[in-house]
Amino acid sequence: MTASECDVLVSAGWSPDRDAGYNALHAMLTAVSTVSPDGTESWEPFPAAESALRAFHGLVVPPAGPGTDVAATGCVVDPARARFTVRAAAAFGKETGSRLFPLGATDAEAPLFVDENGRLFVVDPGGWWILGESVEEGLIALAEGRAPRRVAPVAHHWQLGRLPDEDVVADLVKTGMVLVYVLHRHGLLATRAVRFRVVGLRGHGPVRLDEVFRLAPGSLDDSAEHLLRDVREAMGSIPLGAAEKSVELLPGTSAKRPSPGVTCTVSAGRQGTGAQGLTVRLEAGTRTVLEKDAGLAGARDELSGYAGQRLVTDDVPLRQEDPPEERAPAEAAARHE
Repeated sequence: MTASECDVLVSAGWSPDRDAGYNALHAMLTAVSTVSPDGTESWEPFPAAESALRAFHGLVVPPAGPGTDVAATGCVVDPARARFTVRAAAAFGKETGSRLFPLGATDAEAPLFVDENGRLFVVDPGGWWILGESVEEGLIALAEGRAPRRVAPVAHHWQLGRLPDEDVVADLVKTGMVLVYVLHRHGLLATRAVRFRVVGLRGHGPVRLDEVFRLAPGSLDDSAEHLLRDVREAMGSIPLGAAEKSVELLPGTSAKRPSPGVTCTVSAGRQGTGAQGLTVRLEAGTRTVLEKDAGLAGARDELSGYAGQRLVTDDVPLRQEDPPEERAPAEAAARHE
């Protein structure tokens, strides 16, 4: 923090060596004595919470102007003001992998929390928000009206045109390998295997194939060729017709679903997509959004650029191996390197 930023807290009575001592500990004990109505959740103190309350308990921080990005608001640092939110805080803590402890409330009665990493959060009718990577940073952000960052699961999807000169299975596999590369490069998912599924009647019929395939080591092209060969062998003479075909990225060779965090699937023939190309869907859980925000943003931008090169148009015929209902025109996409 700069000296001018610290002025917001100093004017409220804070100093670098401030220690609320007994009052802070008493406030912690008051919060710890509070349990959820069903008796299943309670507050658990941890070092970051004790440190924050010793430094800031009892402060009344007023807004420091109209607000830089959003309306500035003041707050009171007192755990009692947020201690009855134990069940909601426990649920959010399980999603993020870090326990929360009540810290106080804003002038609008939005509860404030510190987590085990010392970060400051607020919850309001719009959801959960991170105010700062430290309590100091978060309190200043509130007072100065700096925009918080929302912490919630996200889902992005893109509609891609079909690759020219490729049947639908090859298109799915090669597009899936591009996703493997992009997500690994941005530190979101280290894919070791993919799950290939064929479900009749555009995803609402019988499951005709549901198998996990381990990715072969080597270059992107080599791995794609090995995967395509293995998928074709497993498919045999399974009719594609109006079936939904999909490739889902997995972190291992046996898991039926990826571990909590990021999931990514590319599919074709899904009912209701309204297009004849491929659909890419990227989802990220709360913990990933909180801890890997930069990686998510980078992957999203890269995939958006990739999708922009594969827009559905009217001038590219597809391979005759495609089922008749999938012979829709598509723009030539940049070939996989």
